[in-house]
Amino acid sequence: MAAGKLRQGASCSHRGGGGKAVPCWSLHMDLTQLIAARVLATGDFLDYLRFRAVCSWWRAAAASPSGRGLADPRLHPRRWMLFPEGFGEYPGHPSHGGHARFFNLSASSSSVAGGGSFVRVPLPELRNHCILDSPDGLLLLQRDEDLAVRLLHPFTREIAELPSIQCLAEQLSRIENPHGDDDSWYYVCLPQVRRVRAAVDVTATGVVRVMLALERFGRVAFASDGDDEWTISSWKVEGLDRVLAHQGKLYSVNCKHGLTQVSVITPPQPWQEREGSSSSSSMAELPPPRTVATCSSEQIHLPSLVELDSEIMLVGYNDPSRSRVLVLRLADLALGRIVPVTCIGDCIIFPGERSLCVSSSWLPSIGSNSVVWLHPGNRSFGQYHLGTGAWSPASDEYLMAGAPARPCGLINHIFTCCNRQFW
Repeated sequence: MAAGKLRQGASCSHRGGGGKAVPCWSLHMDLTQLIAARVLATGDFLDYLRFRAVCSWWRAAAASPSGRGLADPRLHPRRWMLFPEGFGEYPGHPSHGGHARFFNLSASSSSVAGGGSFVRVPLPELRNHCILDSPDGLLLLQRDEDLAVRLLHPFTREIAELPSIQCLAEQLSRIENPHGDDDSWYYVCLPQVRRVRAAVDVTATGVVRVMLALERFGRVAFASDGDDEWTISSWKVEGLDRVLAHQGKLYSVNCKHGLTQVSVITPPQPWQEREGSSSSSSMAELPPPRTVATCSSEQIHLPSLVELDSEIMLVGYNDPSRSRVLVLRLADLALGRIVPVTCIGDCIIFPGERSLCVSSSWLPSIGSNSVVWLHPGNRSFGQYHLGTGAWSPASDEYLMAGAPARPCGLINHIFTCCNRQFW
């Protein structure tokens, strides 16, 4: 088609820094911009950077991510996971030379990078920060000297400043023990508030907002970039130890009174977006959790939430004996249907406190369409094939009992290095 032809029917060229002609594939500007938008919408953040690096013409047609890495959700590296090296080498360990590795979890073929790719990124911030969580591939950090909370884009190095952990602990101590000694409760709260699960949301006006699921307190905290303090929920809820952050919301699963309930916690609507209001968005009250799906606890045991191709799945055992694994779509549950999923393509699901869905292309020993979980018979980790219902070994040892001996494979990193209790 004519729109797909190169401008003037051929490629052009420009002189590089060394005086050498560099090819410039000059498609029509509107077509180039359309392709760039498609890459940004359906591809990967690094795919977009590679697109811009092809030539000066393509770079001019595709907007620079500089200054927009946090404010534009499309530029969040959500398919990339921080890859701690394990064996006591926490992120920012001196032996890493101020760098960190990120691992591509892509479970689809839309990414040029592909599942299993590594990138090594300079992150000098890790020398004086600790990592609290990694929502959407971003890094939620706590600075050592003043306990400031900061949201860092690891590839563009942009930072959003949030209220400190100290401020959060002080607020919680007043809420949890309003008539007691605030100082003593502050020191009780301080180490507990670091166990968080975060979700990042961006408003229509580009304001970056963060919700924290405080699992030890059953509460949720909320703040926007530049706020002075956190807004803490007036309500409490169970099930925050297994929370899934998805599209700026927090999803939790809770089992009690014979029912399994999946709830969603959404950020409050910014006050400035409400008619006739100019107040700060942080003054809005956090809405209570809303139940989106319910089923009998007899139908699924030890459920976990996991994201698969932008869909939320509920993964658990089908009975107390844990002989079979059950995968259900949240969308089906919301309609009152129990429809077991028997095919997840070339994906592998790792359920647990922080569930992951990864491509089988970088784990050939496991195989596709599988769930890797605790085997009911020998208490080691096994792979359960959803199509055949058969178990087979995935690891020779019970990894959760401690760090494995070297050398170890990527599956060991999934269960140890990617779980903060082993960092």
